[in-house]
Amino acid sequence: MAAKFKSKRARKSRSHSVHKPLGVIHPRVRAVGPEHFAFVCVDCAKSRSKMMVADFFGWVLIEPTIIEHDRFQFEAVLKQVRDTLKRHGIKDQTAVIERTGRYHGPVQRAFVKAGIEVRILHPYTTKQYRQPADPGNKTDDTDLSAIHRAAVNGFGLLEHEPDPIYVHLQLLARHRRRLVHKNVMLRQQMLEHLHSYMPGYSSCFKDIFDSELLLWVPKRMGSAAEIL
Repeated sequence: MAAKFKSKRARKSRSHSVHKPLGVIHPRVRAVGPEHFAFVCVDCAKSRSKMMVADFFGWVLIEPTIIEHDRFQFEAVLKQVRDTLKRHGIKDQTAVIERTGRYHGPVQRAFVKAGIEVRILHPYTTKQYRQPADPGNKTDDTDLSAIHRAAVNGFGLLEHEPDPIYVHLQLLARHRRRLVHKNVMLRQQMLEHLHSYMPGYSSCFKDIFDSELLLWVPKRMGSAAEIL
């Protein structure tokens, strides 16, 4: 019978929480009151996005509005958001942006630069909050409503501040991966070209790129007769 051993490092018990730690907003909502807290919901796309502003209870302050991804449009929209929040007595707010590849980056940077906290929402979460209310009806407006419902329930998450060393290493790793892909593509093109005028030559060697001499022969000679 195998003996059972307890782990030397006992796991620290954590109290049960309904919300994700990086998505908690309810202390801020309680501090200002739900009617004075607003969400700026943004559904991003490549060249334009759609935005809606609503308070914690879902009362729409700005109807779904298209945002073109350029500096002048961002400035106009941010001014509209500030004026609307001030007019309705909103004391605290957060922008909730659906992650969409890299397309949400310009919108995220614009809101951060304007001093508005940004939280990121996963598209899968948007889908789960849209389907119960609007099954089979996927539009920008229904997605914005789903983003708001998800944010109210703590699924709009704050992003960790990136470590500069990690970011630098990540960029180097991605650059290396791109170089490897380009290298493979170029070698494949070279093999196809070599096979077109010297069929079978490359298959005579395990790896024709192991030695410069193996590529020097077809480059200088170009036929079996000249090699002989």
